[in-house]
Amino acid sequence: MPTVVHPALIIALPLLVGALLMVLRPHLAGLRHAYREAEAAIRSALRLPPALGSVSAIRCPRCCRWVKPRRFDLRRMSCRSCVSTLGRGRRGQGGDLCL
Repeated sequence: MPTVVHPALIIALPLLVGALLMVLRPHLAGLRHAYREAEAAIRSALRLPPALGSVSAIRCPRCCRWVKPRRFDLRRMSCRSCVSTLGRGRRGQGGDLCL
């Protein structure tokens, strides 16, 4: 006997998968950044050339946030929000430790 899939399940399944991806996206981005940082450190230690590909994000040394390369000022070595606040960082940010 053939299995019949309910029409509501056909509609709901892609929506549930999309909602799950939206919830997990920030966690996956953090893992991706951590993997790329570890890869860069290992390549540097082994004296290998940098990995091929484009830079997707740069970590600001002042506020420890990942920002897009176009929002990072290489001359001042900080992101636009740190430059505009004179390096004081964002308000409302707790005493988080930057590693």
